[in-house]
Amino acid sequence: MRGEHFRCKQRHIEKYQKLQNKSTQETETKNSDELPENIDRWVVNLSDKQLTVPEKKLLARGLNFVVTSSHVPVDEFIVCTENAVRILGFNSPASAELRAKTAGILRTAKPPVSNISREERTALKDLKADKTISILPADKGRATVVLNKQDYLDKAQKLLDDQNTYERLTKDPTSQYKTKLVNILQRLLKDNVITYPEKRKLHPTSADTPKFYGLPKIHKTEVPLRPIVSCMGSISYDVARFIADIIGPLAGNTPYHLKNSLELVEKLSTVKIEDDEVLISYDVSALFTSTPVDQSITIIRDLLEMDDSLYERSNLNPDQVIELLTFCLKTTYFQFNECLYRQREGAAMGSLVSPIVANLFMEDFEDRAIKTAPHPPKVWYRYVDDSFCIIKSAHVDEFTHHINSINGAIKFTTEPEVNNCIPMLDTLITRQPDGSLTCGVYRKPTHTDQYLNFGSHHRLQHKLGVIRTLTHRANTIIIREDKQQEMNHIKQCLHQCGYEPWVFAVSDNKEKDKQKAKYQNRPPAKGSVVIPYVQGVSETVARLFQAKGIRTHYKPVNSVRQNLVAPKDKTASEQRSGTVYHITCEDCPAAYVGESERTLSTRLTEHKRKSNASSPVSQHAQAAKHTIAWKDVKVLDQDSNWFNRGVREAINIRRHPSSLNIDKGRHQLPPVYEPVLSHDIASSSCDIPDQ
Repeated sequence: MRGEHFRCKQRHIEKYQKLQNKSTQETETKNSDELPENIDRWVVNLSDKQLTVPEKKLLARGLNFVVTSSHVPVDEFIVCTENAVRILGFNSPASAELRAKTAGILRTAKPPVSNISREERTALKDLKADKTISILPADKGRATVVLNKQDYLDKAQKLLDDQNTYERLTKDPTSQYKTKLVNILQRLLKDNVITYPEKRKLHPTSADTPKFYGLPKIHKTEVPLRPIVSCMGSISYDVARFIADIIGPLAGNTPYHLKNSLELVEKLSTVKIEDDEVLISYDVSALFTSTPVDQSITIIRDLLEMDDSLYERSNLNPDQVIELLTFCLKTTYFQFNECLYRQREGAAMGSLVSPIVANLFMEDFEDRAIKTAPHPPKVWYRYVDDSFCIIKSAHVDEFTHHINSINGAIKFTTEPEVNNCIPMLDTLITRQPDGSLTCGVYRKPTHTDQYLNFGSHHRLQHKLGVIRTLTHRANTIIIREDKQQEMNHIKQCLHQCGYEPWVFAVSDNKEKDKQKAKYQNRPPAKGSVVIPYVQGVSETVARLFQAKGIRTHYKPVNSVRQNLVAPKDKTASEQRSGTVYHITCEDCPAAYVGESERTLSTRLTEHKRKSNASSPVSQHAQAAKHTIAWKDVKVLDQDSNWFNRGVREAINIRRHPSSLNIDKGRHQLPPVYEPVLSHDIASSSCDIPDQ
């Protein structure tokens, strides 16, 4: 009974939100010339382009703002439904019922009412089409920055011209690295320390070159860029994730390590500071690129050899773990502006193992530094590259010189307390006259007070989560001070982001309902799936899944970031992996839809072979003496997941001309979806953009 009441209440809240969003949209449309009060903090235009009012309004909503789509993403719903069916069993009655009911919902589904004005939709298209500018998130503070495209390229190139850190490559090393990794994996499989499924998972089927880009530091003069490398889809990405799970538990086991600001507050609650002591923070300059790789590997090897629980996490011995780790750390090449570079020193930027390696190195470094210091600090706590310290004022210079002399690659900068206060993480630490330390919420000068806009096409629960997160931080960080001032600040900031007073009341009630829900007896879920969020459609589909014991998670789609932020080099279509593709004939209507986990160029090379009897494309070209339109091959969809890609192939075989296909794809998509795929709300275009 309680559960039904809770679900009924959920539906009423969501209906209310829909009406509220509609009212908000109508008001905004009438007042299209009004700009947010914080527009200059939220949108920083450093380009020559004069932004129009609708463009400013759109960007001021934030890059995480999700715009309602003009269509229902049918493909995504079918893929997640088939994932649920996979959990339930393909031939079970529950699966047949789930498919039928989901297809029925999708046949009548309609996209939600637009949450932005017509002028803003036009602005979104115009900004996306403008190739003279680059739109990026600021390095800190959530601001949206608009740069001249050439200025962005020049700033990035200035970083890469530093020959002490980077070197230009004349040859693509991908194939060389790939061969090396394949040989390592074959040997580990032969030694029976990894299983065949693990080897398949780690095998580099995708060979995307890591991409370099930068985020503007608008708080610094000349607005330099913070360098970042994206390794998604690279040959070392899956191996790095595998190794990160093995070496991750080695970190965070020292008394100096901080998990988060809450732990900092708890530790400082019992600390007393003397009159002759000072608060000071230490920051490591460029930690990742300064981390000595060979020393770090030695440290990690020693830790692995002393780790009694290693074989509970993996069958690999320390030498084998180190071999894979070394491969990840020294695969430091990347691409920018169609040129290849290599990072000379330090942990590979963008690799999943680099933060762990840097942390383990710093744990060894600070242990030696504090033990050998003539006058060590009374308190030393570190979070990644930021450290909080309490030390005698007379020993500050001595200690600073000491830690800067231990390793030539690691250099610290210092920041002393000001007016008895010093920031650490998102906490402002203040010394009191009695020697105790109190904590409050700290906001950097770059902080914009911008949070998820209430008009964004997210679930109401996601928006309530913003309130709960900020409230929780205030309740846990602020110890003695009156929290009302912080709560007033939160409400004021969120009001600027479109949150009305009723939302805070609902948030409070949600917290109470959340506590009650913990005590309700719920059967364990059989599995979980991720579904796209479309208001009114996703909730209905989720209820079907939950009735079958499938937990659902919502994924926002069509954000401003997805539409406008594209700082990385695009991967050419033929170099993309995990694609669903469409091949046509120049001389007749014959066509073929296929999929491949490898690069598209590799798969097309196989189709082009005259001797390939297994390729319907090759057979058609030989038998009919026709010419295949190889230059017009289109990528219809992309998915790195083998099962999902099979579903997408089956969908596109039904949607596009595919007379050369022998069957309907490797995934058997049931006929119940046919009316959905032929309906006007079919979601896929005939091509998807280059990455």
